[in-house]
Amino acid sequence: MRIHTYVIATDAGSAPNYDPPFVTLAVCKPRIRRKASIGDLVMAFAGKQVNPMEPHSVVWAGIVAEKMSFADYWRDRRFAGKKPDRSSHPDNFYRPADGGLLWVENDVHGPESTNHDTGGQFVLGFSPSWKFGANGPLMPTEFGLRMVNGRRGERVSAQSEPEWKRLKSWLDGHPRTASSLPPSAKRCSPRKGPSKAKAPEIQRRRSKC
Repeated sequence: MRIHTYVIATDAGSAPNYDPPFVTLAVCKPRIRRKASIGDLVMAFAGKQVNPMEPHSVVWAGIVAEKMSFADYWRDRRFAGKKPDRSSHPDNFYRPADGGLLWVENDVHGPESTNHDTGGQFVLGFSPSWKFGANGPLMPTEFGLRMVNGRRGERVSAQSEPEWKRLKSWLDGHPRTASSLPPSAKRCSPRKGPSKAKAPEIQRRRSKC
């Protein structure tokens, strides 16, 4: 089992997106979205804004069950509920157009985030997944997964089958939380300011998917 860990700066409901039919990661964390394979585990530890008291609490985790292009994600009817007109915390806002991707207006990311988001090339779908929230369980040191030598970027580690079974048992042993995000908690990062570029140039980017 390969495990990707990172620190989640803001758990605003869009990265990852917890809306049905299952958890998805379509924006932010482009390196994880490029590198993670089906069957890998992705796990997020709490950042300072999420839980200032305990940096080793697990906010969410999930096993990659699907890895799809942005075009497929947009066209798939299963994920229509994750679009801006259907969700308070959307992540499905890059529409295929003219061989590229067109940013769709939303309250999560402005057009200046297009290159960063679509640079991940893929959208990940997770099943099963574990949502614990800001006060999630404290990761035991015995698993060797705590991010102690620097908290920026991502880490990738491997666990044997017996180690993974113990970790899964630990994840399953803690209660999962229901989504209780306020409507105002939309952006997964603070807006840096409006883009001054013209819409067509900023919104379009050739897809590598």
